[in-house]
Amino acid sequence: MGGAPYSFEIEIPRRYFDVGLSASSGQMFRWKQTANSEWVGANGKHWFRVRVLDGREAYRVESSGPPTVFQSLFRLDWDAADVTETLTRLGPELEPYLQAMPGLRLTRSGDAVETFFSFLCSANNHISRITGMVNHLAAYGPRLEVVDVIDLHRFPRVATLAKVEEAELREKGFGYRAATITQIARELESRGGEAYLRSLGAMPYERAQIELLGFKGIGRKLADCIALFGLDHTEAVPIDTHIWQAATRLYFPHWQGTALTDRKYEEASAFIRNRFGRLAGWAQQALFYENVVNWRTRK
Repeated sequence: MGGAPYSFEIEIPRRYFDVGLSASSGQMFRWKQTANSEWVGANGKHWFRVRVLDGREAYRVESSGPPTVFQSLFRLDWDAADVTETLTRLGPELEPYLQAMPGLRLTRSGDAVETFFSFLCSANNHISRITGMVNHLAAYGPRLEVVDVIDLHRFPRVATLAKVEEAELREKGFGYRAATITQIARELESRGGEAYLRSLGAMPYERAQIELLGFKGIGRKLADCIALFGLDHTEAVPIDTHIWQAATRLYFPHWQGTALTDRKYEEASAFIRNRFGRLAGWAQQALFYENVVNWRTRK
């Protein structure tokens, strides 16, 4: 490792910020725990190495970016105690889910392009396989740093990804997603690339969702994932199998055991959004990851 431009400490109780839990909970896919229990990752044009300071409620962070980049990525500008209090006041049923995942935070990607393509890889997929695909796409970008033998790249720009051939991705195990990713990359470039995605973050959530649904291959769940994790629309509520199980258990018991249709998706998503407002995405993440961890043992 050639040395970090920035090295700093973050003091925060673990119950309000668990970096490993937040980095590995299906919100972003380029983080890895090292043999010495540090967390190494990248987001957009920045890399990070994070370790827990022994005997202290604090982290030591080495990064290519200033503290504000790391703080923004993990929403450390949001008071987790206030968020938890507000969520449990608005929805007391969330309390056991929040208690089961202390330190889990809703992230805020610094690179909408990375998030956009990460969730294109997520269709009918699981976290470990998505991680491999996203890291393969990242390798089309320039190298940022090698940290503990982990090769970290700046996520490539849209123009670069628009030149990738479908066959290249199929050879790497992307399956049918290879065609989707390459076609959407070219369409995204034609719409303005990075500038277009920034414009989606600046417009109301409902308009951004409509724009995203205009891409062939992006349905409601992918549009909501991109809106929530990449465009800072924190009222977005993606509904996948795990959220559907949680939602029918808590809010729609008459739908338990039934298939998720477009109508049910809209109703469930709107219910959670109306219940929790701008914190709906945080509530969604708690419900999602608790179910990921516990669904096999839940009757």
